Amino acid sequence: MSRRPRRRLLLPALLLLLAVLAAVFWSPIIAQARAVVVLSAVLETPVLTPVVGAVTREPVVEDACVAGNPALFARPGGEGPWPAIFFVNGTVQEGRELPEVRRLAEGLARAGYLVVVPDLPGLRSDEITPETVSETVEVAREIADSPEAGDGKVGLVGVSTGATLALLAAVDPEMGEDVLVVSGVAPYSEIRTVLNIATTGYYRHDGELVAYQTDPFLSYVIARSLVAALPEGEDREKLASELEEVYRYDPDPLTGLRDRSTEDLSPEAESVVELLANRDPERFDELYDALPEGVREDLDELSPLTGTGQIEASVELVSGPRDKFFPVSESYAVSRIAPDLSVTVSGALDHAELSFSVQELPAFLRLNGFVVRSLREARGEDRRSG
Repeated sequence: MSRRPRRRLLLPALLLLLAVLAAVFWSPIIAQARAVVVLSAVLETPVLTPVVGAVTREPVVEDACVAGNPALFARPGGEGPWPAIFFVNGTVQEGRELPEVRRLAEGLARAGYLVVVPDLPGLRSDEITPETVSETVEVAREIADSPEAGDGKVGLVGVSTGATLALLAAVDPEMGEDVLVVSGVAPYSEIRTVLNIATTGYYRHDGELVAYQTDPFLSYVIARSLVAALPEGEDREKLASELEEVYRYDPDPLTGLRDRSTEDLSPEAESVVELLANRDPERFDELYDALPEGVREDLDELSPLTGTGQIEASVELVSGPRDKFFPVSESYAVSRIAPDLSVTVSGALDHAELSFSVQELPAFLRLNGFVVRSLREARGEDRRSG
């Protein structure tokens, strides 16, 4: 999930001080310098950002297609090939046109990376389907095969649902050793958990029900995605049309489904509505298991933890301690498929929104460490070296 991030400007002097401290105490200067370039682009600071712009090459930014999907390309100034990054967006209506996404792509290009940001099927319409996953793999494959991508490999970077899609691409056997790193912000790892949270406000962790309050937008996307998993036909069209009338940021997007009769629906569609309308966490497993087999198979394709595949590349994940969509336990659970996993928990991050204050300096430094390691590995460098 991903709403439009709200920008919070850092105090210029404090960020300059942070950059110096981090460069001295946290990592090699070159690696840290790349991180400062990227962070300054994301935070759009009034002093550091213009300075970075003056001392780095202007990137070449254009729209093109990748694997048949419209995409933003940001290339460093000069000649390639370059280390390649596939940035996987979350569910954002503006897609690659979102100013924050464009600034991130330009910042990464200034730091020396080829960046590709495609509009994958469903991400701009808030419907995550198996087609979204398959196109993610196709795009990753095409970027890795591009002569512009150094060593024929690609780094997968994603935010929210985009981070989950990056994990799904990395676990696909087609990618194998061609993925340098998966770097993700606040992903989910099991769709069943997300469905439970979105409908009942609870999820199971170590066998126990845990209450978890989320942004209502999660329920909206889950409803659209689950209805899209129904077989083609009148029922799917009818329910999708009803959801089109729901405001994207409605404080309770599932009200209409809870109140509607199911007498006009087939048993398959009725089971979907019953699951979405349910508020009782004790009934969730029963209702989930009652979904049509084809729907559950589609949902399995949206879950990185489904199946037996393993991610060979290093995985760097970061989340806030109380993310507004996905519990941090979803990031730690990725250890089941990623032997080389590092999870950073930072209070400077609220899902896709980054903030800073003097009190949050340690949290921001932890986030900075995540960025430094991710950028190193996206160049094929060991995160522990230096």
